[in-house]
Amino acid sequence: MDDFGKYADAIQGARVTFLKSAPSSHRWGVESLSLNRAILQFGADGGPGITHGITDPNLTTVIIQSSNFDDRVLLDGVPCQVSDLVIMPPDCQFTFVRFGHVEWIAWSLPGDGDVARKILPVAASRESPNTTKHLARLPVPIASGLVEASKRALCSIADSAAADQPMMARETERALMDRLAYVWDNRLSEALLPNKYTLSSERIVLEALEFVRAKSESIVHIKDIVKATKAEYRTLLRAFERYLGFSPKYYLKLRQLNLAYHDIRRESDASVRLADILAAHGVTEFGRFAGHYRSLFGELPSETHRRFRALESGNSP
Repeated sequence: MDDFGKYADAIQGARVTFLKSAPSSHRWGVESLSLNRAILQFGADGGPGITHGITDPNLTTVIIQSSNFDDRVLLDGVPCQVSDLVIMPPDCQFTFVRFGHVEWIAWSLPGDGDVARKILPVAASRESPNTTKHLARLPVPIASGLVEASKRALCSIADSAAADQPMMARETERALMDRLAYVWDNRLSEALLPNKYTLSSERIVLEALEFVRAKSESIVHIKDIVKATKAEYRTLLRAFERYLGFSPKYYLKLRQLNLAYHDIRRESDASVRLADILAAHGVTEFGRFAGHYRSLFGELPSETHRRFRALESGNSP
């Protein structure tokens, strides 16, 4: 029941926001493997969602899908194919929208490493220096080989004896870096994002998302976003629909639902009432909100509340 909550806890931080955007029935999960200097991460998104954030200022981030779905993922408004390798420099803003369950693998590489320097975009966009990303289209066999090599790395580290793991981690990292370099040399095509089709929407949407993220403890209204972005609502609406696939009002509704869900799960004070938690997120029509909540999370807010109180008291079934 709570796979999504644990998943969000694992990937959320000061620089990343994750919102579930539709009901889901597949597994949510994330697993990390620390090598010598690189970090390898395996994720399973159980359903549709939005991930918005900023990459680590010291790491180059490389991501590829390990499931077989074309056009199920949007990166900054651009559809991604299953064999696309996404390369994001340090301190780079990004927005992923997923329209179904997707599995992925990510590598976090030291920014000063040879492979990171090799595969970073040669030219950054002067219009958007903090959002420029590289999208490399790979031949399907090479993309599949990269995915399988990464999965084998996870198994080899897990199966090795504790005393052997540091040496195994160094060897595994070196092998994966060689594989990434080979992949880069054999790419079919490459493109820089944002492109001319997304650039006009990017400033408005990113300013809106960053404004909302900075107000993580506050209730945000459409008029606040309009004021923050200095854009008319119709312009804001077009930018959101092009970049995210839905309206800013729907985004704020998803934000309200997700923030309430996480606060219900994390509230440890037994004296805090469920009604108070919901009211703090601007909920006034509790019945309607409960219906939307159950549609998204599979249970009523009161059921989430009771379940986590039972876990905290040690009375979990």
